[in-house]
Amino acid sequence: MKTIDLFAGAGGITEGFRKAGYTCVCANDFDEEARHTFTYNHPAVPYVLKDIREVAAEELLAEAGCSAGEIDVITGGPPCQGFSLAGQRLSDDPRNMLFREYIRISEDIQPKVIFFENVNGIMNMQGGKVLNAIVTEFEKIGYNCKFDIVNAADYGVPQARPRFVLIGVRGFDKEITFPEPTHGKTDEGGQLELFKKRLLPYVTVHDAFSNLPVIGQGEGAEEMPAAAYWENDYQKNCVGERNPGVIYNHRATRHSKKIQERYAMIPQGCNNSVLPLEIRTKKQNAYKLDLSLPGRTVTCNFRTDLIHPVMNRGLTVREAARLQSFDDDYCFFGNLTRKAKWLTQDDQVGNAVPPLLAYAFAKHIKEFIIPQFEKEK
Repeated sequence: MKTIDLFAGAGGITEGFRKAGYTCVCANDFDEEARHTFTYNHPAVPYVLKDIREVAAEELLAEAGCSAGEIDVITGGPPCQGFSLAGQRLSDDPRNMLFREYIRISEDIQPKVIFFENVNGIMNMQGGKVLNAIVTEFEKIGYNCKFDIVNAADYGVPQARPRFVLIGVRGFDKEITFPEPTHGKTDEGGQLELFKKRLLPYVTVHDAFSNLPVIGQGEGAEEMPAAAYWENDYQKNCVGERNPGVIYNHRATRHSKKIQERYAMIPQGCNNSVLPLEIRTKKQNAYKLDLSLPGRTVTCNFRTDLIHPVMNRGLTVREAARLQSFDDDYCFFGNLTRKAKWLTQDDQVGNAVPPLLAYAFAKHIKEFIIPQFEKEK
């Protein structure tokens, strides 16, 4: 099955779909460092490095060596924070243009399925009018849609990351379903909740981190040997296929003694609002991860938003990538700080769709939705 990945970034969706057996035949984004990361990890995939407003569907198909009828899924999700409306419709405001380009390319290529992922806040933007406009635009080009908020932790990602997911199926009059969760919360008796289904326990920060090389603030390297053991299935599955035995991007920011002392005073599962008033900073959302739970949402500012549960420092790119479910040999390129116009490693990891979340939907689309689509046609 073939995909085209729009707003591809560093390739989280492509990675998840690849593991479910799909072939990405073309990707598009405009950022040089994101392209570097994507093409290093997916060297066989043509990557059109352009603003999507300058890209024609014909160009993507030519790079892919495919015709429109051969594309099974278009994936991606344009930034939606700037959407504006005129009445109930998307206006001509330039902030809407990225989504309009997504619609334009989808209409021209006519894939069987659209997989659209975005921030969970999209549900309530402008009182729900933005979501209504988005669904209307998909319906206009022939796609019946199902959407909801899903939690990445329910699909084996060691991170409580709520995200908006929409699946659109072309000319489809059957019920569109989402994959059932595979993981859940345990109660005090050790039983798994959620209608008594047999679920695996949530993957925790400890599960994700316990076999990573231990480094202090200011330590680490862009490449280093991986541990020769794993302590759980999640760590086993993080061993890469490209270059097993290596981990990349495990380098910690250096902090002042004062910052380290402040971090040390924050208990796991708390933020710096618990500190005495005289040593608090204006930033109140620095959260120390709890080893016994899935992590908080990985943002593009995880070096200051998320504190390591033990080491009294911000996370490394590799630790954040573990929380996002990337393999250890998935290498990210770019600066660690915003000194250049291109995306940093932190931006690429924070913006990514967790590959395991993408995998769950890719597998479901492949096994249930596309067979029903083809049966109808």
